Amino acid sequence: MRTVDREHYAALLRLAYLVLDDGDAPLTRARRAAAQAARVRHGGYEARRSRLVAILLTDPPAGRPRTHRLFFEPARTSPGPVRAALLELSPHERLAYLLRRDGLTAPEVAAELGAHLRFRTGFRDVDRATAAVDDRTGLDEAAQRAEIEAFEPDLVRLRPPPAVPPAWRAAVAAVLAAALLAAGLALTRPGDVPGEPAAIDPRAWQATRTPTIGEWPAQGGLRHDAGLLRRAADAWRADLRHPPLGRVVVLYAGRVDDASLVVLRDSSGPRDAPSVAQYFERRLSRGVESVRRLGTGEGQVIMLGMTWRYLVPPWLRDVRAAMPSERSPDWRPVAVQDGLSDPLPWHWFTPRCQNYVAFRMTYRPDAGGRPRTVTQLVSHNPGSAAPQVSFSDPPEQKERFRWAALHAVACEAAASLSESGDLRLGHLWSGELPDGGGRAMLLTVDASSPRGAPGTSILISDGGRALSERGRTNSDTTSSTATMAAALWWRSPRRWHLVAAAGPNVTRLKATGELGSHEKAADRPGGATLLVVPGPREGATPPEKARLPVVQVVAYESDGDRTLVNPQ
Repeated sequence: MRTVDREHYAALLRLAYLVLDDGDAPLTRARRAAAQAARVRHGGYEARRSRLVAILLTDPPAGRPRTHRLFFEPARTSPGPVRAALLELSPHERLAYLLRRDGLTAPEVAAELGAHLRFRTGFRDVDRATAAVDDRTGLDEAAQRAEIEAFEPDLVRLRPPPAVPPAWRAAVAAVLAAALLAAGLALTRPGDVPGEPAAIDPRAWQATRTPTIGEWPAQGGLRHDAGLLRRAADAWRADLRHPPLGRVVVLYAGRVDDASLVVLRDSSGPRDAPSVAQYFERRLSRGVESVRRLGTGEGQVIMLGMTWRYLVPPWLRDVRAAMPSERSPDWRPVAVQDGLSDPLPWHWFTPRCQNYVAFRMTYRPDAGGRPRTVTQLVSHNPGSAAPQVSFSDPPEQKERFRWAALHAVACEAAASLSESGDLRLGHLWSGELPDGGGRAMLLTVDASSPRGAPGTSILISDGGRALSERGRTNSDTTSSTATMAAALWWRSPRRWHLVAAAGPNVTRLKATGELGSHEKAADRPGGATLLVVPGPREGATPPEKARLPVVQVVAYESDGDRTLVNPQ
């Protein structure tokens, strides 16, 4: 290996190890990732580093037995200030910081990460990660780089096992065998007895007013193939990373695009949403190809592998689909037979819309429940979330707002869809922005999971184009917009503005902090309240370097309650 290649490998190994530092077998994983990145033949260190970023962000850790910890104990060096600070960050935040210290600017880091992450990463996220290490270490940039460059992961060695007298070796072997047997027994979950998965009574969903995945019957032409179902259930039970919880139930079994496919769910209990696994048997391969935990236990459309087809429960009918990238909705019918939809055109899934399309269906339970329209955003990736969407509409032009909101969420990164729960999209305010900013709507976004996550807001145009980065709301659950308040920063051609708005049950808004005290009462009872406070002027400082003032917005409700909102 040439000297320059050795230097590149050492730098790549250092970067990979610092990202994986607190994971399982970090040195082994770092060596594997660095070796793969070092094989890039064209381009220098930058091209290899770009390949390493892709490996670290997209390649999941391979499942491996952890019995090596019974025999070896890693002898890890004491972390310096920078490594100690990195341990407090998530892996993608560590990577953002390390790329920043490796010479990239914040926008370059955001672009490098954004090509591989499922959620939006902006320059402010990079700056926050860098500032967190600065604050924890108290070191300047040069001192931080010196510690990083002095760290050599290959000096981290495994200690040899202690010497064991020959007389004890048989006893140690017996103890280890018993421990491994006990571990194997512990991994066998109650209800996971090898055999065929259970099947739901095909009439069960018709006997309830609100059917969920618990009443989803088995569908497909191979649902009576006992051998296929047994192989699929056994393969999922043997999965080391995502084994099923409780009883395994079949949702679908049939032939799809020259493969035998079985879709299974587990029974995780009332506190957790179930997981869904997809098992494929093809000519040269077989096995579980994806496992996804559902955001809720309600029945929803499920993507099947990379077939561009979807599994649909029997209580969702009149299925239509549309591309969120279009300026207006063009809902096209999607045929469904025995629970399986026709394939959608692959070109509908555009990267700038997070590879999602919009589904609209009619929810028609047979036990007297009221029919209603269901909207859902679905990916081509079976491992990604498929959130259902509900709306809190403006009094006028509801359909126009709904399509603009769907476009903003899917194509303008108003929400990160791949891991979100069900969404509630609300209209808080619409009108003219100052400084010739034009007409805008303030969209609020609440997700059902992760539980307790704060709500977000964003300014969008009438067509759904994002006019600001995401801001905050005073809601951490899906709720009515009547008491909702939101605050965010918006930049006109001349200056920054703090924009705050609130629903009809908020009587006044007050902004305090470095911009002074500003207050706005509701223009009329039952109407939305808008407060706009001029901020710093735009000058020679690029937007990514601008420091925005520290501000809090207080929302006073009609019943005397008040809440705080901090713009991001």
